[in-house]
Amino acid sequence: MGTMAPPRQRVQALAQGRPDGHGIAVPLAMQVAARIQERDWEAFTCDPTQLANGLRDLVDACAPDGIPLTMPEVLLDAADPVGGIEAQTALEATRRLRSSMGDRVALVACLPGPAVLPNDGDDVLELGKAFLGAGADAIVVLEHHGDTSALSTLANVARFHQAAALGCCDSHGLPVVERVPLAEPRPATGMVMTPDTLPRDTDVSVLDDWVEAVRG
Repeated sequence: MGTMAPPRQRVQALAQGRPDGHGIAVPLAMQVAARIQERDWEAFTCDPTQLANGLRDLVDACAPDGIPLTMPEVLLDAADPVGGIEAQTALEATRRLRSSMGDRVALVACLPGPAVLPNDGDDVLELGKAFLGAGADAIVVLEHHGDTSALSTLANVARFHQAAALGCCDSHGLPVVERVPLAEPRPATGMVMTPDTLPRDTDVSVLDDWVEAVRG
């Protein structure tokens, strides 16, 4: 296998319809990052320094191609999913990581779908635009239902930022991320995620093996 381009460049190529035939490994491992930082989960998601440092340590530990900046459950558990401290923390961490990590890793915002946000399509668009403006390389909608017109608009905004917009199912009208279980790693293509958020006590060596396997 030849040398791959840096992860951020691989996601940009995917967004432009030029996938390289290998998996872009994005484990949903925010809780693992909190454990590496030895931080309480709630504090971790409300402190941009902890969040940025933990995600940077996760990259050092298992070299994923991409890291999740936030997760739907984090935002939906917040009093204000769009403007609350959890969203603002993730946005500030995104800005810091974009500045410090360069092309070494792709920054991926995993968002709720319009159907589960208070203001439907308006909220997912606002969140998506905010993360793209902060430097995210991809927006992934990890809920199964929602306003497809809003997601079409989100895809156009992502394209303007040379970023990818993906969904978890065909009904979104977006390219679909592939899901590969941690316990059953295999080569895959396009953007690849674990089916669920990984638990805090996930073995980093197992996570490293998953990254290597799905990348192919």
